[in-house]
Formats: sequence, structure tokens, C-alpha cells
Amino acid sequence: MTKITPVIFLLFCIPAIADHVPGHAKLEWGLGATLLSLPDYIGSSYTQNIVIPFPYLKYRGEHLRIDEGVEARLLNTPDLILSISGNGSLSSPDDNPTRMGMDKLDASIELGPSLEYRLTHDDTTSIWLEIPLRFAFSIGKNSGYIGQVFNPKIAWRKPAQHKFDWKLRAAAGPLFGDENYNAYYYDVAEHEVTAHRPAFKSTSGYSGFRTEFTYSRRINRYWFGGFIRYDNISTSVIEDSPLVMQSNNLTAGIALAWVFSDHGCCKD
Repeated sequence: MTKITPVIFLLFCIPAIADHVPGHAKLEWGLGATLLSLPDYIGSSYTQNIVIPFPYLKYRGEHLRIDEGVEARLLNTPDLILSISGNGSLSSPDDNPTRMGMDKLDASIELGPSLEYRLTHDDTTSIWLEIPLRFAFSIGKNSGYIGQVFNPKIAWRKPAQHKFDWKLRAAAGPLFGDENYNAYYYDVAEHEVTAHRPAFKSTSGYSGFRTEFTYSRRINRYWFGGFIRYDNISTSVIEDSPLVMQSNNLTAGIALAWVFSDHGCCKD
């Protein structure tokens, strides 16, 4: 909870900063809550359901964009985008019996470049090739670099044509983790071996296939959004880890925010 205070402070400071940005800031800000249902890790048979308050921010600057995540655009044309962006994951709980006696999985953050190329489009939708490379870091007791993950995908996008329209996105593609990344989640060292948990050493390579769908909409002073993600790790290099209890997982979230103020933002 101590990490919320600086974020709330930032929430109230950004409007004042934005008012001094040349050309006027395109900003929405508010406060909301999200309900998440997610596996302890991909391949786990245990799921956690949690509610998290969050500061709602949506910003459109010349190079900086804040929406479902934070993105710094280095190149921005109608058909080609080069950006630095990222995502993250929550820590796993202490009581997962599959990992009993092993170090807890800390929260993580993944940052890196993403190249996006528009393959085709019509008046309201478009198809993109997205090629993100992420460098992952754990955040917690054992903070540090944990490896790389590569997730090329084909994405269908329907941006909001007007401020209160639906914004939709569906994407699918393979995941490839390097040896360090896969080892962080799926290795079993000799001192962690039990009668039901043999040793396992990860390799780099195909780590599964991911399909995801996101949606959001402004309704007057409220913002509504969510996501559904399906992961399948059948035939992957991590499937034989004794920590994998099932070959597929569903992750979902739904959120509602009250928008306090907006400054000409944001239809897309």
C-alpha cells in the first residue's frame, strides 16, 4: 500500500503540468478500481481473484502516450510505429502448494522496444503486425534482471472514432522466452527437489501461444474497460516442468473509473 501514495500524488500533479505543455495537453484523469482473476503463473492450476484501486490516466502527448500502459513513441506514422513500452505482473501468493519450499515469484516489469506495422485498414478497423521485445525485471525481495521474452503477434484494432465509442483490440501470437526468463518461472534446482517435484532445467525457445482481447469505452464521466487473455503452453519448452499443472490458463480483468477531469482527450 505504501507505493500508492506517490502515484496518487502524480495523479493530482499531472493536470497542472499538462496545462503548461505547448499545444495544450490531451489528458483524462480520475480514480477507479479493477477486479482481476489470474493464475499464480502461466501453467499453475491455482488462481487468485483480487481488487486493486488505481489512478486512471489517459494522455496524448507528442511522444508520450498513457492508456492501457505507458508508451514512448520514437517514430509515429500512419503505417509504422516504433516505441518503447512495457507491461508487468503481480507477485504470486506464498501458499501455492506446487512451489512449496521454493522462493516466491516477485512482481515483475517488462520493458523494451516494439515495432508495429499496419498491414491493412478500412474506415474503422485495421490489421497490424506487432513485434515487441521485452526485458524483464523482478521487483521485490530478489529484485533483478530475469531475462527476455519475444511475442510477435497479429492484431486487429478498432479505435474509437468519437470520444464515447467502443475501443476494441484482438491479438494472437507465439511467445518465446530465453533461458533465464523460463528458468525464473519453471526451473527446479536440486535443493528444491521433492518426492513429487523432480529437478528441471529450462531452455530457451517456444514458450506458448497467447490470444488476448481488450475493450474500453467512456460513458459520460465514467470509463469502463477490461481484457481477456488465453495462454496455451502445449508443445512448449516449459511444458514438462513439474511446476506446470495445466497447459492452458485464462486471465481476465474488468475495471471502472470515475473521470474527474479531461483536457480535450482522448478518442483513440
